[in-house]
Amino acid sequence: MVLEKFALPSSRTDHGTVVIEDYLNARPQNEERLRALMQAGRIQTVMWYTLPEMSSVAPEALIRNLLIGKGMADGFGGAINAGYTATSYGQISQLAQIYAGFGMKSALSYRGTNKQQVPPVCRLESPDGTQIFHLRCFDEVTRTNWFFFPHYKLVLGKHPRDLSTKWKDSDWPVHMADAGLYETAFQLKNESMDFNADPEAVREAIRMLGAQAEPQMVNNQLLALDMEDNAVPYEKLPELIAACNAAQGEYRIQQAGIDEYVDACLDGIDPETIPVQHGEMRYTLVEAGFNGLLGATHSSRMDLKLENDLAQRELISVAEPLSAMSALCGGSYESALINRAWLYLLKNHAHDSICGAAISQAHEDNPFRFRATTSIALECSRKASEELWTKIDTAGAFEDGDLTLTFFNTMPVLRSRIESVVVDTPRPNFGNFKVETCTGVGPIVEGFEPDKMLTFQYFDLIDEEGNKVPYTILQREDIDMEVERKLDANAAVYDILRNRLLIEVELPPMGWRTLAVRPRLREYEPNPRPNGERSFIAAQNGTLENEFLLAQIKPNGTLDLTDKQTGRSSQGLHVWIDEASTGNAHKHSGVLRDTTVSSLCESVHLTLIENNALRATWQMDLTLPVPECAQGSDRSQNTVPVSISTRITLARGARRLEFKTVIDNKAKDHRLRLLFPTGIQSDFAYADNPFDVVERCVLWNDTKDNMEPHHPFQPMQRFVTVSDGQTGFSFMSKGVGEYEVFDDADRTLAVTLLRTTRVSMKANRGKMTPEELERSNGHQLQGRYEYEYAVTLHDGNWNDAAIHLEADDFRTPVRVLQGVPKSGTLAPKLSLLEIAEERSIQVSALYRAEDGATVLRLWNSASEPVETALTLHGTFQTLEKINLDESPAGEEFPISGNGTVVTFRPREILTLRAK
Repeated sequence: MVLEKFALPSSRTDHGTVVIEDYLNARPQNEERLRALMQAGRIQTVMWYTLPEMSSVAPEALIRNLLIGKGMADGFGGAINAGYTATSYGQISQLAQIYAGFGMKSALSYRGTNKQQVPPVCRLESPDGTQIFHLRCFDEVTRTNWFFFPHYKLVLGKHPRDLSTKWKDSDWPVHMADAGLYETAFQLKNESMDFNADPEAVREAIRMLGAQAEPQMVNNQLLALDMEDNAVPYEKLPELIAACNAAQGEYRIQQAGIDEYVDACLDGIDPETIPVQHGEMRYTLVEAGFNGLLGATHSSRMDLKLENDLAQRELISVAEPLSAMSALCGGSYESALINRAWLYLLKNHAHDSICGAAISQAHEDNPFRFRATTSIALECSRKASEELWTKIDTAGAFEDGDLTLTFFNTMPVLRSRIESVVVDTPRPNFGNFKVETCTGVGPIVEGFEPDKMLTFQYFDLIDEEGNKVPYTILQREDIDMEVERKLDANAAVYDILRNRLLIEVELPPMGWRTLAVRPRLREYEPNPRPNGERSFIAAQNGTLENEFLLAQIKPNGTLDLTDKQTGRSSQGLHVWIDEASTGNAHKHSGVLRDTTVSSLCESVHLTLIENNALRATWQMDLTLPVPECAQGSDRSQNTVPVSISTRITLARGARRLEFKTVIDNKAKDHRLRLLFPTGIQSDFAYADNPFDVVERCVLWNDTKDNMEPHHPFQPMQRFVTVSDGQTGFSFMSKGVGEYEVFDDADRTLAVTLLRTTRVSMKANRGKMTPEELERSNGHQLQGRYEYEYAVTLHDGNWNDAAIHLEADDFRTPVRVLQGVPKSGTLAPKLSLLEIAEERSIQVSALYRAEDGATVLRLWNSASEPVETALTLHGTFQTLEKINLDESPAGEEFPISGNGTVVTFRPREILTLRAK
């Protein structure tokens, strides 16, 4: 039998279309040549802008990555149609639906798959029912079997997978030896390009390739991949292929592209005969090979994970929707700035970047891009807020002399908040008099009556209907505040009385609400009387309590949390444990004789930071004695102090307890985790993932002597829930992306806040001097890091308690703009988007497309179909469904009174285009 075999061209396996951008920055004169080669199919690209680790970035970031990558590829002849997610560390459950939304009918991947649990070809099905074909790359040498079999034997004269290289003077090995460059790798300046054309050697090489590839064979097609990290094309590859075809007749070797291989595999095959694969693929490696899951990347370089989460929230959750809201109301949309922010962000989403798998010097570039993304997002939010404010009519609802506070909510749900606000009011001028320190009064001046002067020394908060709004003054101080004027120097200042307030406010969905700060005269009480107990949130016994929750802090820093409505408690929460970690970005490993440091017997210093009727905060300070580093098979006997300061906050009306923790890390080679004994008897946890909430069993898999053991730690995004269906415990985070649930009696939830790793990706893979190690010490994360997270107890599972909405409310900031009453065309309180089934239908994005249309991306988080009414503020001629790549999907929705009705499949991602 004559079998086909496709050998792909040599290439950089981790690329995306960003390579086009990088190349043309260096060689702009070759743009037309590159375009011609790509249009001819001589150079091919995937549709991604950068190949991401999909569980580590926001779901919307995956869509924009493909959108930007596809747009760039289309300008040079287009990308391959097959989806290629080479080094995502596990494949997400919604992969098929995402790829299908970009017109892709197939995908190739390897990490998270193995030949025992994933067939060579299957129909990959997303939770919404979308199917695409999936072809699994090899376990043994993944994307590199041609390179490591025929190429190694015939070109290099080595055994497959033998990474050693013998010194040969004839290769002319050169190496920089000066103090600045000696750490770079050797370069061979006289490598022979010849290959062994002996027919017997060729037949042996092809036989070995066939033995490795035939078990993966689909439709008589053998896949031979000629790709390896940073490899350059072998210039005699066509000659080598010709020699291989001449020396044997069992296989016909043809150089081709991925799409040709996929088409040949699927040609004439009945789809119904191909098995279906459901859900995410996070299988571990069974036999020896390169194709490990490497599932610890979600806790490496936590500094980058935290910066990424902040940048994503400010760009995706605030700046874009707020800018789109402004554009819907006649304002501008800063497309150029927002697009630039996306490019900064997505460059950091390349898997080696977001996973912390590069050298420290490379990761020094990531914070700049994250900061640039965040800065641009904040500036776009500011401008959009100001443009919307100019159109809001506040003169009709409020009075001359008031100040206004406009709160902008970019979530599609009603939000009740205790909001921190800084209000800068004109400083009252009571004259240049000296005040007597004991009584606080000044001189008696005829005609001067401060009590009759209307200033912002005293004020009320008034809503749009004239009602008073509760607030608390936290702090007041006189400051000089700069004024940016077109007609004056920037050094010009106002005399300001700065008021730091807590305000209880209810915000309409995807809209705004305006309150007035109204000055008033001093109010005297001639006959003060008792007014009942003051309902402060904190008590001096170390508790925090509101209508729903009671938290009791213990002397060792743990706390007991009680749901007051059900009486259910979780006890002993917030325990710190520290273990050895000597792995790398991809793998966690301890030492042979590991020890665990616990905070259970440590005493904490407790300080009440804030306490009033709206909010209270306790601060807990403790120091863990952590082994300084790992030494051989042990942890060091020397310890260093790792200080941990945690602020625990509870607000009135809140159903979550919020934490802000600062860790000052002085140790190396360790993993620091938080433990929450949930007390819930369940074998399952539910983790937020891109466009899905995935159910995972917490019991350990028996992997026997497999090459890769069970990975108890798993990725999450916004939240993870432990639930037995009747009760639940949920953890919500801003950037903490790895959890584990112990299969102990308490089903203890562990979340990783810090995992330090050793230097990797260095040319020198042996011993290093202390100075050399210090130059690449960024992976040890020594220094100060700040984390924000929250927990809650609830009835039912995550969907019953709408934990996704609770997490979004915790994670999504509210923008607030101070102004003055003025006329306008928009109401002081308005919702631009209302979703009837808000508990199930989540907003992934609201933005303006290049043609000026408004794009709204939604997804159904429910496991059943959902019909919902959408109400959009504005005048639209058309409302149509589009694909994820923004091409028409051929379905329009009738608009009646700015509203329409949309039906979602279970877990469907649906994109609407309004114009």
